[in-house]
Amino acid sequence: MEEMKKWLSVLTLILLIFGGFFYFRKSTPQSPPNNVLSAIETPTAIPTFWKQSTVIDISGVPIRISWAIVNPEQVELYSNLKEQELSEEIKVNKNCQILVNGGFYSEEKTHLGLFVSNFETISKSLQSATRNGFLWIDSDEIVIIGSNPPNITPRLGLQSGPLLMQENLPLPLAIKNDEPNRRIVAAVTSDNKLIFLAFYRDSGDLQGPMLDVLPEIIDLFKKQTGIDIVDAINLDGGSASVFVSNYDLLREFAHIGSYFCIE
Repeated sequence: MEEMKKWLSVLTLILLIFGGFFYFRKSTPQSPPNNVLSAIETPTAIPTFWKQSTVIDISGVPIRISWAIVNPEQVELYSNLKEQELSEEIKVNKNCQILVNGGFYSEEKTHLGLFVSNFETISKSLQSATRNGFLWIDSDEIVIIGSNPPNITPRLGLQSGPLLMQENLPLPLAIKNDEPNRRIVAAVTSDNKLIFLAFYRDSGDLQGPMLDVLPEIIDLFKKQTGIDIVDAINLDGGSASVFVSNYDLLREFAHIGSYFCIE
């Protein structure tokens, strides 16, 4: 009996030692793996794998910028006013590797200004103080962003705005009723690449920067990344915006009026 008590005591001691070891291991903070981002870099929105994005602090608010650079010959522009397809359907039906919304549209489901798809003019240009810019790709696959409409029918083109950057310089903006919405921007680089950018907050991806500070943010983005943006124009944003790439998934909450598809 005495021998059995000794064995029970030894067994209890062993269990206590092992239990204490596992408790200590569980309660001790572990070093994070190398690919874990810092608190300001960790996104809360889908997806969780960020390859082409950066964060810029604007007046104490972290604004994430995601982007995609494409060759102009890869880009197609389509109207979505009649079909009103969702981005999930568009991506599959058109086989889009990158999908970005286009310009603005009216409550009557018309494009607000110039809209050209595959050399077909769907809507003509108009005078507008806010939609004061034009983006088009001509038959030689040259990307133009400027304040004047094309003088010949381009392969694709649209009117949007406001213009944010011209000839490497950010443009001053005075916006009435400005709100912190998600922003989508198209820009052209010095080597004739088209770059699409999305500006938003991780904490709520329908929120983003005020429109009047967007030129300043683009200028900071240029300096931080070394991407030489020459001209830039604002596209539709907020709930009627989409930015889908190999790394990002920002879906719309209202139908988009048009979209760029890059296969």
